[in-house]
Amino acid sequence: MLVKDIVDNDMINYKKISMFIIFPNCTFKCGKQVCQNSTLALSPNIDVNIDKVVKKYINNPVTEALVCGGLEPFDSWEDLYNLIKVFRS
Repeated sequence: MLVKDIVDNDMINYKKISMFIIFPNCTFKCGKQVCQNSTLALSPNIDVNIDKVVKKYINNPVTEALVCGGLEPFDSWEDLYNLIKVFRS
């Protein structure tokens, strides 16, 4: 799965301590010139193993939620779907 980054203990994007997965793709429907994440869009992608990400979440005693954000998670549909499928199983 390609991501921009993973924040293990994020306390900004949800009311509970979360693992924040920053997805790498965006169609820039809102326009590149006004994108609040333009620097993130230029950062390199990281290839991570979904099983390892889920194990990392499970073994972290403080995380209570998974947040999928970054650019546009639905523009990485296959990776998002596979992450949720593995996470739920």
